Amino acid sequence: MSELKWCPGLKGDWYCEDDHPNHWVPESEFGFKSGQGDGLQSICRSCMSAHNYSQYRLRPKHPVTGEAKMNWKQKVAKTLGGSPSEPEWVSYLNEAESQWDIEIKAYLLNTASADAVLAHMKKSEFGQSKPMTKRTITKVEGEKVPEGWVYVVRNPDVPSIVKIGKTFPDGIPDIMSSARRFGRAELVAKYEFNEAYKAEQSIHKRLAKYNLRALGYTDCGKELFECDEMVAIFAILAEGPVLDDDEDVA
Repeated sequence: MSELKWCPGLKGDWYCEDDHPNHWVPESEFGFKSGQGDGLQSICRSCMSAHNYSQYRLRPKHPVTGEAKMNWKQKVAKTLGGSPSEPEWVSYLNEAESQWDIEIKAYLLNTASADAVLAHMKKSEFGQSKPMTKRTITKVEGEKVPEGWVYVVRNPDVPSIVKIGKTFPDGIPDIMSSARRFGRAELVAKYEFNEAYKAEQSIHKRLAKYNLRALGYTDCGKELFECDEMVAIFAILAEGPVLDDDEDVA
């Protein structure tokens, strides 16, 4: 049986508290650190993860490229077509800020444990994210038409959380490209609707009790639900998607 070690938590918060309410944690849940008397870090891995997340907030650097946030935003703004000498530069920076939020959350979702991700979202360390604005004529025109897909996407490493969203007729490849930016993601299902936006809103209402925001997690999008993938699929089918006669709906 593993020896126990006291975890002092992180600034009054214990991310290990659910599993170890008395704050005595098995030594196997501490990382190694040379120079310490027992050769272990002072706080457990769950609390250390929370500490690392807070450092991204206080001194943000891109977790993959290592670039400072402002430098990264300026680079992305330029790739989107912006120029610092133009009046629209601020709008391009705002769009880059939205993309930053999405990429950081995608990184955490694909690298941290499910418990750590949910705890992170509940602490609201990164603030509320914003949806990405339209960047190309193709997307703008595509989202003006009512028809499209309602889809279910999940990270296989966090199977209890699914994203239920809608996109324009040719938008699924972009959705998956964004979802896989930092890790694994799989398209569980997609169903065509003549009015995809209305269908998505109705499906979200059907599943309201599973929505992460309804469960108390404030720092997440409205499209995330903690439920089995089949629960999501049945809710979509109940809305009446456009199905081919030979389509397998199971």
